[in-house]
Amino acid sequence: RIAVYKSKKEQEPLAVCRTGEMLPDLLDTVQKGEQTYLANRSLKLIQLAEDASALKLWISSALDVSNDSLWSPAALYREIVDNVGHIPPISQVGGSDELLAKEVLLPSWDFYTKWQADSLRHFIDNERFQVIFSHLHNVDHVGHQLWHFGKNQPTWPEKNENYYHQIMQLSYEQTDRYLGRFVELLDQDWTIFIVSDHGLIITENEPPLIGEPGGISVRVMQELGYTVLKTDENGQETREIDWSRTRAITSRGNHIWLNLQGRDANGIVTEAQRYELERQIITDLYQYREPETGLRAIALALRNKDAIVFGMNGPECGDIVFFLKEGNNRAHADALSTSRACFDTSLSPIFIAAGPGIKKGFTTDRVIRQADVAPTIATLLGVRMPDQCEGAPAYQILD
Repeated sequence: RIAVYKSKKEQEPLAVCRTGEMLPDLLDTVQKGEQTYLANRSLKLIQLAEDASALKLWISSALDVSNDSLWSPAALYREIVDNVGHIPPISQVGGSDELLAKEVLLPSWDFYTKWQADSLRHFIDNERFQVIFSHLHNVDHVGHQLWHFGKNQPTWPEKNENYYHQIMQLSYEQTDRYLGRFVELLDQDWTIFIVSDHGLIITENEPPLIGEPGGISVRVMQELGYTVLKTDENGQETREIDWSRTRAITSRGNHIWLNLQGRDANGIVTEAQRYELERQIITDLYQYREPETGLRAIALALRNKDAIVFGMNGPECGDIVFFLKEGNNRAHADALSTSRACFDTSLSPIFIAAGPGIKKGFTTDRVIRQADVAPTIATLLGVRMPDQCEGAPAYQILD
C-alpha cells in the first residue's frame, strides 16, 4: 500500500490505498487562481512494484462540492449530499490504453452509477416524486472512448479487438446492474421505460474526413473547394479558416453551413447565390468517392427545408444536412439511425416499456421514434401533451 500526502509538511495522508483499490470521496482543497475550493476526488493505485521503485497512480479531476448550479431547486443538492454523498467524478481517460480502460474508466463509472441509483432511490423510497427521468451516460461515454478500436483499421492496426469488445460488454453489464436497482418498482405499480437516443457502431471502413462531431472537419470540404485555410509566410497551411474565401464549412456531425452575408460575421455568400450553391454542394457530395474503395461516401444530402422529414430543419440545423453511407460512419451523428456495421452493431436506439398501462409480452412492429416517447408517457399519466409535440402516442403498446 501507499500513503498519499498533499505535501511533505502534512502530518496526515490524504489517502492510504492498496493496489487495485479505488478510493472515492476524498475531500481535498484545490487552488484555482486566487480562489481555494473544497473538492471531491477519487484515487486508485493501479500498479506498485514489489520493491516500491515504480507505481501507476490515478487521481481524478476535482469536483467543487459547493457548486449546486445544476440543481433546481438547489436544496435538492444538499439533500443528496447529506443522505447519499458527494458526486463521484468519472474518468475521461482509457480509450486507447487497455489498462486504464479496465482499471480506471469502468470502475469510475461503477461508483458513479451506484451514486446516481442511490440518489434516485432516495427520492423514490421517500415518495418525494411520482415521475422520475434518469439519464445514464456510461455506455455512450465508454463507447466513444474505445468502440472505434473494436475493429482493426490502418490507423490502429495493433489494437486487441477482443479486449475492447469485452470492455464494452462490461459497460452494458454495468447498466444492467443500474437498471436492476429499479426493476422491483414494477411490483409497486410503477411503469418503467428504457430508451436510448442512439446506438453505437464499429466502423467497417475508415470514414472520410467529413462529419466529425467534435468540431469543424476541413479536408473533404477543402478538396471540394468550399473551405479554405490560411497559409503562413512560407506558404504552409495553418489551422485557421480563411473566411474571405470560404463559402461553406461542415461542423457538428452532419451539418454544412454556408458562409452567408447578413447572418455570419464574415459572410461572403449572398442570398441570391444561396440556392445554386446548395445545389452544387449536394451534387459534389454525391460525386465524392472514398479514396480507399472508390465508392460513394455520402448516402443522402438535402437542404434544410427538406430535412424537415428527419426533424432536422430550422435555424439550429445546417443549411445542408447529410448522412454518410452505411459502413463509413463513426459511432453516431453522421449517419441514418438505421445504419448497421460489423459485429452486429447498430445505430438504432432501444425502446422497452413495462408496468401498468403497457401490454404484457408484446412486441410492436411500429417504428417508435424519440419524438413519440413524451406523448406516450403523457397519455399514461393522463396529462396534456407538450405544446410543440411532433410525435404521437405509441397506442399499439398500451393496454
